[in-house]
Amino acid sequence: MDSTSNNSLYARILKSGAVVFVLLGIGLVIWLADQWLKHPEMQASQFGNTAPYWPAVIAFVVLSVAAGVTLLWRAAHRLETGENLFEDRHRKSLKDLNDD
Repeated sequence: MDSTSNNSLYARILKSGAVVFVLLGIGLVIWLADQWLKHPEMQASQFGNTAPYWPAVIAFVVLSVAAGVTLLWRAAHRLETGENLFEDRHRKSLKDLNDD
């Protein structure tokens, strides 16, 4: 297998991971919305202040899923353009350690 087909395979794996991440996030948001409908009285409290609990949790999940999907999709795009994601690593590889 040549490097181009490997990059294409790895890009597809990353994109598949992003799709799975989105599906899991959607499932979690649906479950949280269901819990919100069952328990609308739940409040978060800190230092004597209260705020609605469910909107904050749902927003956190949506933002976290968006960040994870963005990371995976951008890595896949970089692979598709031929970039070596490990070329400019800051850590030494085992080969570099053996040369010293």
